[in-house]
Amino acid sequence: MSTKSVRILAAVVVGLVLLLFVLRSTDDTGPIGTDRLLLPDLAATADDLERIRIERGEDADAITIRRGDSGWTVASRDDYPADIGLLRQLTIALSEARIVEEKTANPDNYGRLGVDDPATGGSGVRLSLAKADDDYVVIFGDTAQGDYRFARVEGDATSYLVDRNPEIPAAAGDWVDGKLLDIPADRIRSVTITHADGETITVDKDNVEQTDFTVRDVPEGRELSYQSVGNGIGGALGQLELDDVRAAVDGAAAATVVFETWDDATITAAVIRDGEADWVALTAEPD
Repeated sequence: MSTKSVRILAAVVVGLVLLLFVLRSTDDTGPIGTDRLLLPDLAATADDLERIRIERGEDADAITIRRGDSGWTVASRDDYPADIGLLRQLTIALSEARIVEEKTANPDNYGRLGVDDPATGGSGVRLSLAKADDDYVVIFGDTAQGDYRFARVEGDATSYLVDRNPEIPAAAGDWVDGKLLDIPADRIRSVTITHADGETITVDKDNVEQTDFTVRDVPEGRELSYQSVGNGIGGALGQLELDDVRAAVDGAAAATVVFETWDDATITAAVIRDGEADWVALTAEPD
């Protein structure tokens, strides 16, 4: 490439950067300091919130998290308990968010910052926080400068750059409390796996001091890959987390796994196949 071509290319790049700056700066009023909160009343009323709703574009389902007698739950996941830590970081981020800069107040330019309303085909994320007598509605746009984000309060034409970038997962399953069970392997006495065709495999220990689980019913002509191969099965309930959740449905189990503990608890996991996904229904005795 000749020197002249390089200079032309550099000029084009500089021109594009300047154009982008102009587009992003359209209707900006510039820095106004960081003493002003985006939602000045939220910190004092956060404990009174009753519902949080997240809306994206037309192709995405709205997510509703609501507070009832059993605490915060995710409505579209059959009111399974919500991730309180995630909700806490969201409300703290919103209550502490301070305005860094005023941006455009022209609705025609909202799309450049991503703060256009998803209800009308925009790319923003509409976040509603409701309580008995009032609600807050913020439309979050693009991330800026790493930890900052563009935002617009519904009812206020001006958009802003704020000094918080809260995590707002797009999938309802990401809002549920993922911690499911944590039963360490040394509490498990035996595990019995029964497949739909009747084949059964058991791993167990003769006493609580035994280090490795013994694999029973090894088919004739087969041998274990290594002596401690059963330990993975025995430890399956340790720090067990879920990816998603729904109400249990009737269906034939592809496999049933029964865990028995040294203190006489029984946990049964029925594996239900639904299309290409495997769901696990858990029961415990005593409950």
